[in-house]
Formats: sequence, structure tokens, C-alpha cells
Amino acid sequence: MSQTATRLSYSKYPRSLAPNAVGQPGIQLAMLRHFAALLLCAAWMQAQTSPPASPSISGQKHSVSDEDALFPPHKLNGPTSLVRGVLKQIDPIHDQLVIRTFGGGDVRIAFDARTRLTPESAGEHVTGIRNGSVLSVDTMLRDGKLFASSVRVGVSNAAELNGQIVAFDPGRARLTLRDPISPKNIVVQVTPATTITQADKASTQTALLPGALVKVSFSATDKSAKRIEILAERGASFTFQGRILAVDLRSQTLSLSNDTDQSLRELTFGALDPQSRNLLREGDSVTIEAEFDGDRYNVRSIAPAPHNP
Repeated sequence: MSQTATRLSYSKYPRSLAPNAVGQPGIQLAMLRHFAALLLCAAWMQAQTSPPASPSISGQKHSVSDEDALFPPHKLNGPTSLVRGVLKQIDPIHDQLVIRTFGGGDVRIAFDARTRLTPESAGEHVTGIRNGSVLSVDTMLRDGKLFASSVRVGVSNAAELNGQIVAFDPGRARLTLRDPISPKNIVVQVTPATTITQADKASTQTALLPGALVKVSFSATDKSAKRIEILAERGASFTFQGRILAVDLRSQTLSLSNDTDQSLRELTFGALDPQSRNLLREGDSVTIEAEFDGDRYNVRSIAPAPHNP
């Protein structure tokens, strides 16, 4: 036995707890302390083995709804614009849809629990949409960025489309259109009753040139065009004013929320000088002069938008 063990065996109790002539208060005190130590040890063991308290109330899980403080419904109010194209990918980290729009530009659109799918897509969730699907997305501005209020998956069967003229046969009065969300070209019949306008002015069939962007309303039964609005023709110049939503330096494109018609515009700025490119900052309001070349809008000049007094 070691020297330390020999010293401890000299006395059964420590001096402060040894019995005295009156009785044995030292032993009673030692038993109380020993009992208290056992209680503390038992409490510690129970705390280690007990499962953590659940944050739910009455066994109900918390779910995000339209009434949730994280997603106040009033933020969804405001003008909407339609973005149509093919889903390139879903960014699950930032909760964004990356869509290749008509004209070849990529647009990022945020979504959350409020984003709804239309009835033909009922039962699905936004994150379950497959890459390559054609989408029609109703968007609005929220905190300076595009937000998807609703998403429709599939080819449009509506009697209205925004497309590009592929060809026009005046002899047969057949107008062939390319719809960005349709895998095939769409042919509509131009009749004497068809109204053709350009820049809010009456126009004629001679303005139906290949490459022009148009908005067409037609009958879903016989595909006869009721109204054709020429939005842009090759070589035409346009003035846009609005907020820059995104800038892609790699593809040299920008996304602009156009204040005039509450639409989303994809513009190419490859021809801009370095000084003008310094004005391409996300969130800034700008005035842009651009030219349509039949495929896309090319930025010719850019300036800060004038502030309203």
C-alpha cells in the first residue's frame, strides 16, 4: 500500500466529521452530504438521457403560409409581367429559377412557399420541375428583384402569344411564328378582318417581315388572327427606362424591368465602351437606347435615369 493510502487509513472520518462526546453529529452531516450528492448525480444523469424539448406547440409542426410573418402577403401586390422560356436549372441555395428566355438571355427569378403552380400542374412543387421544361412565369418586383408569383409548366394553348415572325406568305395569307415556349412553329391565318398595329398606329401586311417580334391574338378554333401588334422590327431603335435587375458579364447581357410597359427586357451590351459599362450596376435606374437586330436588343447608350422632382 502506498504512503498516501496509509495516511488515509489512520482515521475512519475526517477530523471535521469525527464523533464527539455529545453524540454523532459528524456522521449525520456526512450522511446528509452524501445523500445530496446522490440527488445531484441522479439529476445530471436524467438530464443527459432525456430527449430535447420539441419547439412545436401541441405536437403541431410549424408550416409557412400566406399569413406567416416571413412572407407578408402585401409584398405580392403590384404590377406583374410574364416571363416565358425554358428552365435551365433550379438554384436550391438561393431559391431561384434560371430560365433561358426568348432571345437567348438567362433570367433568375426567386420563388418561395407562396409561389403557386396553375391547376394543370397541381400536386407538383416548384423544385420538382425538370430542367428543359417550358415555363410561363408571372413575375413581380420584390425588393428590387424578380419574384415568381405563379408558374405554369407546359406548352401554351392560349389564343395569344408573343413570338417572332419566321415567314409571311402574302399569297396564302399565312403567318408563321416562332413561340418561345412551343417546340413547333405556329401558323395563323391573316384575314381582311385582322387588325395590324405598330407603335399604336395602324399598319399593313407589308410590315409583317421575318425577324419582327409580334404579339398575336387569334382564334383557337380556326387559327385566324384577330389582332397583330408589331413590337419590334429589324433595325428599329428603342428607348427603355427602368431598373437593372441583373448583369451577366460573361454573356454581356442585362435584365431590365422596363417601367413603360412593366415588362422584362433582355439587352446585350457588347458594343458599350468601358466607361458606359461602369453604369451597369444592379439596382440602378437607367435610360437605355437600344437597337433591335432581329435577334436581340443591342445597347447603344446608357445614362442614369432622371429623378422625378
